[in-house]
Amino acid sequence: MKSGLKIRWTEEATKNLESIIIYLESNWTSKELTKFFQKLEKQLLLISLFPEAYPFSVRRRKIHRCVLTKDLTIYYTVEDDSLVLLSLFDTRQDHENINPVRG
Repeated sequence: MKSGLKIRWTEEATKNLESIIIYLESNWTSKELTKFFQKLEKQLLLISLFPEAYPFSVRRRKIHRCVLTKDLTIYYTVEDDSLVLLSLFDTRQDHENINPVRG
């Protein structure tokens, strides 16, 4: 399969993923977790291959928005030959304390 852009995780996106994992491990079965991570991996590959296929965020014109599930949106940008993951926004979390796209 064709390789796409190199994926770089920001500190914010890494923290988001860690929070999501903690939440899912306490609320989902291992089978559901496996399916979720397969879906996330597949979506990241698609984004890296076709980064312009996803719309820009309404608030930030250089940041793309990809809805992975009804509860999770991926925010990213493209810098040179890299796909930069900015945030994995989980809509189940407290909206007052979370900014979906920082930096």
